[in-house]
Amino acid sequence: MQIKKILDLENDGLNMAADEAFLYIRRKREMHKYGLADMRLIARNVIFKKDGRARGFKIYRDRIFLTNFCDLYILNKDDLQIRDIVRIGGDLSSDIWGGGFRGEKAYIAVRNGKMAVVEIDMKSFVIHEICDSSFWDYSVAGNRIFAGTVKGELIEINADNMQIIKKIALCKKNIYGVKFSGNHIYTVSQDTTIKIIDTASFEIVCEVKKAVRGMAKIIGFHGDNLVVADSGQAAFWDKESLTPRERFSFSVNGAVLAGDNLFGSDNQGVYRGHLLPG
Repeated sequence: MQIKKILDLENDGLNMAADEAFLYIRRKREMHKYGLADMRLIARNVIFKKDGRARGFKIYRDRIFLTNFCDLYILNKDDLQIRDIVRIGGDLSSDIWGGGFRGEKAYIAVRNGKMAVVEIDMKSFVIHEICDSSFWDYSVAGNRIFAGTVKGELIEINADNMQIIKKIALCKKNIYGVKFSGNHIYTVSQDTTIKIIDTASFEIVCEVKKAVRGMAKIIGFHGDNLVVADSGQAAFWDKESLTPRERFSFSVNGAVLAGDNLFGSDNQGVYRGHLLPG
């Protein structure tokens, strides 16, 4: 796969996301929007007055949901202008991150095993105590939330009442990535494994040991492949059997799949690798 540098963006760490036609990038205090066809800058806006590292964002419908310490910024996706700022946390014990969505609700992780359910249009929220361990990553699938914790537990949560339905101890600590597809949950964790868990039984149906080396991240799915970013590399695994298919060096401080393109970033720029159709 040919990898090409497409943007020079010196920064303190990039967050990225993509939809059908655009690539969205947080660069230091700013948000940028680029056309995927020609990487032309479409919109740009200064969001923050100061630098900060505890930031990330997700796209949902016509909005961007950007977390910054204890605040949730809601931006217009078309012009990157701020629509609302919702204060959810209060201090280091209640900072926020992540994001999952369902209908008119956003599900935002709060430190120490809590989750805020935000009514998007009303800008109101309720914080629910789920467990005694912070979440690394989670996926919303219908009326279920599948979350991986610092303690190494995978938890199934009813998104209607925010009660735990099932949980399983997958490892001693740190489930870094959780993705849902079909009837399975895919995880990567500090014990260096990739696992597939059946959603009905909550049993491990496939596991590969020594599959990752560091704080790995599941980027998503491309065709019948699971795509994982890990320690300056991107790896493709068969989605059903977890058989390794391809691994290559790639700048993955931030990484996102968009169609047949894999975008990655480091502190100097943004890179693109073109994938064969899945």
